[in-house]
Amino acid sequence: MPRDFAPILFAMKLLDEKSDTLARFWQSTQCEAVIFDMDGTLVDNMDFHRQTWLIWAKREGLNKSDDEILRNVNGTIGEIVARLFPDVQDANELFALGERKEALYREIYAPHLKLLPGLAAWLHWLQSQNVPMVVATAGDRKNLAFTIDGLAIRDYFGAFVTGEDVRKGKPHPEVFLLAAEKLNLAPKKCLVFEDSPAGTEAARRAEMPCVVVNADAPRDEFGDTSHVLRFMDDFAAL
Repeated sequence: MPRDFAPILFAMKLLDEKSDTLARFWQSTQCEAVIFDMDGTLVDNMDFHRQTWLIWAKREGLNKSDDEILRNVNGTIGEIVARLFPDVQDANELFALGERKEALYREIYAPHLKLLPGLAAWLHWLQSQNVPMVVATAGDRKNLAFTIDGLAIRDYFGAFVTGEDVRKGKPHPEVFLLAAEKLNLAPKKCLVFEDSPAGTEAARRAEMPCVVVNADAPRDEFGDTSHVLRFMDDFAAL
């Protein structure tokens, strides 16, 4: 019996149409490289981070309300722990507090680790077009490795910038400016993908265009979005 090639041809047509859509979007940005935030952008993990902060705080005897804790968890792990424990002056003790929080996060999130919808196709298309890509995250190197290697996507990226590489976390633009240096490109030629108001503001301060994906806050919390090309639920929307 002759094989029916119609389903295969239909799938190939869909792939070609998606590639054309991605190409049109990329050309419209007039950028030459892509910088991805990690938490909330590559993976939908922010609720797991929030859950971890609250469990960790109770274990560490932190006498603050849940709302107060969650209002203070922007920035690098070092900045956050120092903010939550202002009376702790010993750097080794602060580091150990942060290590325990991140280890707990990895334990809780590991069974749920997966890429945001549509991201695999976007990464593959960018790589096929030789578009340089960098991950720039407030997370530490252990969380970066946990995410990137756990998802087997390290080979897509030419460089990584973590919270351990900068002095100030988002909304300060340092992490994105360092990523642009690694790309050897002007900031305006780097397209940022972000999920948070702080990260989106960091892109604005770095003078980089931005796409907000999987937004981690209501639209009105994003402030000045004159540099934002679009808001979208996930990468399947590209």
